[in-house]
Amino acid sequence: MFNWEWQAQRSFMVTFPAVIESQSEAKLCASLLKPNESLVMNIYLLDGDQSTLLLQEKAEEEFHRCFNFQTPQVEAESVQTMKVELQGENFKMTEKRKVMFRRYNPLTFIQTDKPIYIPGQTVLPKFEITMKAPKEISFGDSDMNMEMSEMGCASFSWDISVFLNSTNERVLKEHLTVKVNVIEEGTENTMGKSEIISLTYESGKATFTELPKIYEHGSVIQGKIKLANVHGAPLQNKEVYVLEGKRRSSKLLLNLTTDSDGLAEFSLNTSSLSKSDINLMASAYPEFQHQSFTTPYFSTEEKTIQLLRPATPYTPTLSELIIENIEQPLKCDAEFTMTIKYYFVGETVEDFKTDIVYIVLSRGVIVHHGYEKVEVKSSDGAANGSVSFKLSVVSDLAPAVQILAYCVLPSENVVAGNRDFTTEKCFKNKIGTSYFCHYRFLCSFLLLKQFLIFNLLPVRSVSGYPYNAEDTPECLEVRPRRAVSLDRIYDSLKPLEVYTAFYYTVLHNRDSGSAQVPVTVPDTITSWETEAFCLSSKGLGLAPPAQLTVFQPFFLELSLPYSIIRGEIFELKATVFNYLSKCIMVKVTPAPSSDYTLKASSDDQYSSCLCANGRKTFKWILTPSVLGVLNITVSAEAEASQTLCDNEIVSVPERGRIDTVTRSLLVQAEGTEKTETYSWLLCPKGDSLSEEVDLTLPKDVIEGSARSSVSVIGDILGRALSNLHGLLQMPYGCGEQNMAILSPNIYILQYLENTEQLTSAIRERATGFLKNGYQRQLNYRHNSGAYSTFGHGDENTWLTAFVLRSFGKAQKYIFIDPQIIQSAKEWLIRRRDSDGCFIQQGKLFNNRMKGGVNDNVTMTAYITASLLELETPVTDPVVTKGLSCLKSVIEDVKNTYTTALLTYTFSLARDTDTRQQLFKKLEDVAISDGSHLHWSQSGSAGDSDSLAVEISSYVLLAVLTTDSVTPADLGFANRIVSWLVKQQNAYGGFSSTQDTVVALQALSLYATKVFSSDGSSTVTVQSAGDTHHFDVNQDNKLLYQEKQLQNVPAKYSIEVKGSTCVSVQIAQFYNIPTPTEAKTLRIDAKIEGDCKKTFGQDLLLNFTVTYNGPQARSNMVIVDIKLLSGFTADTSLLELQRLSRTSLVERLDSKDDHVIVYLKEVQKNIPVNLQIKLKQVLPVKNLKPAVIKVYDYYQTSDQSEMEYSSHCE
Repeated sequence: MFNWEWQAQRSFMVTFPAVIESQSEAKLCASLLKPNESLVMNIYLLDGDQSTLLLQEKAEEEFHRCFNFQTPQVEAESVQTMKVELQGENFKMTEKRKVMFRRYNPLTFIQTDKPIYIPGQTVLPKFEITMKAPKEISFGDSDMNMEMSEMGCASFSWDISVFLNSTNERVLKEHLTVKVNVIEEGTENTMGKSEIISLTYESGKATFTELPKIYEHGSVIQGKIKLANVHGAPLQNKEVYVLEGKRRSSKLLLNLTTDSDGLAEFSLNTSSLSKSDINLMASAYPEFQHQSFTTPYFSTEEKTIQLLRPATPYTPTLSELIIENIEQPLKCDAEFTMTIKYYFVGETVEDFKTDIVYIVLSRGVIVHHGYEKVEVKSSDGAANGSVSFKLSVVSDLAPAVQILAYCVLPSENVVAGNRDFTTEKCFKNKIGTSYFCHYRFLCSFLLLKQFLIFNLLPVRSVSGYPYNAEDTPECLEVRPRRAVSLDRIYDSLKPLEVYTAFYYTVLHNRDSGSAQVPVTVPDTITSWETEAFCLSSKGLGLAPPAQLTVFQPFFLELSLPYSIIRGEIFELKATVFNYLSKCIMVKVTPAPSSDYTLKASSDDQYSSCLCANGRKTFKWILTPSVLGVLNITVSAEAEASQTLCDNEIVSVPERGRIDTVTRSLLVQAEGTEKTETYSWLLCPKGDSLSEEVDLTLPKDVIEGSARSSVSVIGDILGRALSNLHGLLQMPYGCGEQNMAILSPNIYILQYLENTEQLTSAIRERATGFLKNGYQRQLNYRHNSGAYSTFGHGDENTWLTAFVLRSFGKAQKYIFIDPQIIQSAKEWLIRRRDSDGCFIQQGKLFNNRMKGGVNDNVTMTAYITASLLELETPVTDPVVTKGLSCLKSVIEDVKNTYTTALLTYTFSLARDTDTRQQLFKKLEDVAISDGSHLHWSQSGSAGDSDSLAVEISSYVLLAVLTTDSVTPADLGFANRIVSWLVKQQNAYGGFSSTQDTVVALQALSLYATKVFSSDGSSTVTVQSAGDTHHFDVNQDNKLLYQEKQLQNVPAKYSIEVKGSTCVSVQIAQFYNIPTPTEAKTLRIDAKIEGDCKKTFGQDLLLNFTVTYNGPQARSNMVIVDIKLLSGFTADTSLLELQRLSRTSLVERLDSKDDHVIVYLKEVQKNIPVNLQIKLKQVLPVKNLKPAVIKVYDYYQTSDQSEMEYSSHCE
């Protein structure tokens, strides 16, 4: 900022910010001192060969002035040069300094209303604990005190000495963790709170006060020492010492004793000391003590008093300017007196005049300037005093002010000082909490938790110079950092903060300047902040926040578990809270139900007095009568009564007299649930078609657990369409699984659009899933543009190609950043070998894809097909080389999966000869069963249902991907479709993710080819004692129709008459005793813990996963842990294992009463041992065993289950 030059007493100084916004009106300040003649000051801006004159000022007298100038327009950043010339009759002075011009992008404010919680967010607790504990304690303290409050206060105290015994010293850390648990009376709900308290061995400090900064040799130095404990409290009647010298070489000068204020005054005659700077040390010890970190100690303070010397331009000056601090933040629209203290030492003349110049900056811009003249009269080579100026805080000064002061002394030294001040958030446009705003403003207000608008400003204050605006120093050769860790890179990124809002509105205010808006707050007891802001051509206005506390006069809470198993019973608790200022008589009544029975718990009365801020818990023993979801309803009513409560007549509130709460309880059958489906695609074509199925149940079926249904829909994709959010009843916490949810929406949208069946409601629903899926998928993206399964670890070629093809198609329906797609494509292109083949990086999702061919061939076929699906021309060099690579290995391909994928790829490329060659290979290994046709990896009909579906779907895609589909092609395709439909699960998906994605893509293409807008059919499903009829026509063909089958076990017939195809499915759900047999994957579990507690037991579940299948390692493995009824899970032990470098745990999810553990893989015959803590939060009697299930995500037939139970029952 400083530019100055001295010559024959003439001097100038020009100040300007080091970084200035481009294409704005900026300001620079110039000072001319002691001109002695008529001088001309020219200021130029140099950019290469271009020179712009900013200022030409002719003067014969001193001046301090600031000038505005227009800054140049730059694209991003530009470093230019500011040149100052001072021209006299016989001399010329020139000085140059660099300046950076930077373009700032416009600010964008995005306000969102977020009505639902997403995983990872915190739901407000039922009550709150606050703790008052010291931030730090010293081992010099005698004890530690702490307060805890929750509807009251509890105080605790500990003797610090217990931590200093020999046993604890060996394991002592640098902090203590204080944990508090509060148990709610009546419900036994427990909430914990912890605080970290730092430990220090420092008992206190000895410091100097009122010590001068300079001295004249031979004078007497007056000073004080203060001794205080680590908390700042003074220590009286303690010995303190003044030492002189540096640390170990110091010597004792004075021995002192502190007074009642912890102070000790001293006088030090400097005549006997050397004529140099004096280094003094304030200490609690007579000699230097090395500070030990195992015993309590007092820290010392060192101060250097400098010898008074004559000031010269070539030695550092001892003079200084200090801008006094004042209370912050500075209030808006207020005027403040800013004081600058000066302290001049060692000047060459005793009496002189100087100007103290001050400049005020905010957001990197000069907003105020001025100067004050000072007449200095020195005494003993030193002078001090102060000057002041007025500063009005307006919007241009928010959110921070920086003040710079400087002056030029007779010794040719420049002395400067600065200080930063924060201000309130001032705006030009004023709005109050009554939401008043100016004429013709656009106003908006919202209710939310936090809103930090000033954090979006590109510059809040300036600090230092940009490196490229510094003067170029001489080069110093150093070794650069060899590597930068990812942690270091990510630590520099600023997290995106999301704040919860429940209400947001926009008001177009034109005339009155005020508006009223009725608002209904959420039915939750919490505090909100209301904020309002306004926009106009004048700028932005923000109202100060106003608190809004939401509560009910009295309310009811139910305590019950999420689920129980049949045979278990528990105590239903209803707690009533009274927030009124008076007593009420409350009556609690449960609604009658045939689904469960309630028995009074002990001698509880269900009418009770409840006085101000009181609570009362009512209890019943609940025994379910049926399986399924039960709705439990309890009402609390404040009723009139003649009974006195706490010697006062009870009141009845005018509003909120009754509170009714309904909670659901899931009652599950014992054992393990199994699902069986029977599916048909029936196309009668004017005749009737019939099928028969014998519905049976296993002998060991759990009584009452079986339920069966038949569903009919008039479109082959209708079942998937009706269940887009739940095609797979499986976890989806990784990148590939998220894409498996996203992709089917694309194919269904394409199909419905191509057949003119797409309605606005379906489009809105499907594109909503696409938008959510797109945003989630970005969590798994790397900076390189590639994707990985969990967003960390190795980038995955297969997943990146999967994302590329899906995002490329989805951008027709939703906005997707083109750079996201392009960066994925470029990353894949960089993964090519010299022969045009793509190199596999990361794991194949299903290791059974492998066999007989290099993985790079399969990978190349998948990526090339993806590019062709996105309409990349065959002449594109990447595609051309990819196809050439694939052609060269076709003869060697023995892998059925790869052959099917290659057939589809060359069908997309319209290479008919290669396509026919590959179809011949597929015909040789096809598995034909009457009207059904499919393929598997090994050629066995029972091999890998998931992979067989995927292979057969690729063949179906290849058959239908041709310029002209013949009736023979459709007949061939019909047989594949008939088999595929039979593999469909009860939710419209298939066995796993990839098979579901490819199958729905193939079925959507088939449905498009065979679509007809004419015809109708009737479906009759009947057994000896049960009959159901369904009508399917063009108006309801996408309607999912379902009816329960009441006569199972039985033989059912399905008859279809009409002229349009219908999809019919019978689904059976039932429970059986948990099987103990394990083939390839095995789970073993053991539970342990202390059973002394009757409630609130802490258990430890140890479980081991073992794989002994045909591969060297499994695919990704899911461990699904069903929690014991009334228990919650503490996954901290699993989380620690997940963070280990060698851990196979990739992710942990908790959903309802399940914990889901994702294992990257399990190596053959190498057990994986894991632990999870279980905490009992609700007492449940007759506790039944819970089930742990382990399965291969992509080969779900590789699975096993095991029951575990509490050993405390």
